[in-house]
Amino acid sequence: MTELEALRKRRELVVLAAELQRANVVTRLDRIQVNPARKLLGLAATAVSRPALLTLGTAAIRFAVRAYRKRRAARSTIH
Repeated sequence: MTELEALRKRRELVVLAAELQRANVVTRLDRIQVNPARKLLGLAATAVSRPALLTLGTAAIRFAVRAYRKRRAARSTIH
């Protein structure tokens, strides 16, 4: 076996190992995505974050309305 043949075989083995490793990673990712517990946790996180965003949004709107009213009231007493 020449040195060139040995290098080609080594290259083939490296490529094969990389393909097997990629297939293994893809399989693991598929299992994680299909896992019902993970889906349930994702839905729960979404359900919790939406009310929190709604609460923060309404608080920001209330703050803006109060600031507007105070500014308006301050202008009307000056003039």
